[in-house]
Amino acid sequence: MAEFNDMGNEMEQNNSARLERIKKDLEGWKEVLLPLNGLINWEKPYHPPIIVGLSTFVFFLIWYFQPSILTTFSLIGLAIILIDFLVPMVGPTLMSSRWTGREERQYEDVCIRMLNAKTHFSNFYEAMVDLKTNRPKMYFIIIMGTLISFAWIGCKMDNLLMTYFLLNLIMLVPGIRRNGILQKYFGRLGNAIKSLIQGRVKKLKSN
Repeated sequence: MAEFNDMGNEMEQNNSARLERIKKDLEGWKEVLLPLNGLINWEKPYHPPIIVGLSTFVFFLIWYFQPSILTTFSLIGLAIILIDFLVPMVGPTLMSSRWTGREERQYEDVCIRMLNAKTHFSNFYEAMVDLKTNRPKMYFIIIMGTLISFAWIGCKMDNLLMTYFLLNLIMLVPGIRRNGILQKYFGRLGNAIKSLIQGRVKKLKSN
């Protein structure tokens, strides 16, 4: 029993240390992370149209000017470098006077979510490595099936259009999860299927 308690305490200490490290690494971004977190979580009813509108505007520019792949990646890289350079400088100046304990708690919640996401990706990678080691045939079937499916979808859809839909889906997923939209509609679908099955069972029994 003492060993389990020691292991639990060690894991808790490791998680606390990792959380503090993430908070320290993102210190210069915390003033920007909170509005972005509110945006992707749909804290306001007009947030989903803003997300889709911004991505649509960017993809419209790419479609209109049709830059080469090298130019596109170069522009994306320039934008990332500028944002990474300017945000830590400008953000604290604009928000330092309004930063309160409430914002600090929200910032910690954002960091916890990032830590959880990082843990999920790490667990997924370890699961794939374990599957490759212990069940190589199953690993081969899953990877090959996934890649072939993606290749088939890529042949059927335009690259830019597919990237547009995929990016919008990724950006909308946090808000969809937070508002329980998937649970709501899949719950309705499950209830409809359940009612249909029960109706057929009753019909068979009556016959």
